Amino acid sequence: MKSRAVFRVFIVVALCVVLAVPAFSQSGGFNVGPSKGEVVGVIAGAAAAIGVAGYLIYRAAHKHASIQGCISSDQDGLVLRDERDKKAYALVGDIGAFKSGQRLALSGKKMKGSSGNPAFQAQKLTKDFGACKP
Repeated sequence: MKSRAVFRVFIVVALCVVLAVPAFSQSGGFNVGPSKGEVVGVIAGAAAAIGVAGYLIYRAAHKHASIQGCISSDQDGLVLRDERDKKAYALVGDIGAFKSGQRLALSGKKMKGSSGNPAFQAQKLTKDFGACKP
């Protein structure tokens, strides 16, 4: 009886090995390591991640300041009081289209004025909200 059990185990193992050999020929044999498709996928994923990281770093480094508030006249020119930080910024640059009493959102560059006070160089009118409300 014992020899019969050993024979059955031997037949089962032999059949498993014989039936597994055609599977190796379909998958390319005994390859060790990743396939070409996996390598290409990893390289494409890494390139996409580097591209997204580069774009985000560029956008963070080149972000323009924005302020929103009402424009008023001062002895030195036009001043915009920012609604968020409550500071008054002297408007510099091409400000011919702006008038006292307008409520605007501007993007540009925060800087120090000639007298050391905060100034804002407007580069783009983001939104015109109309007249200021008292």
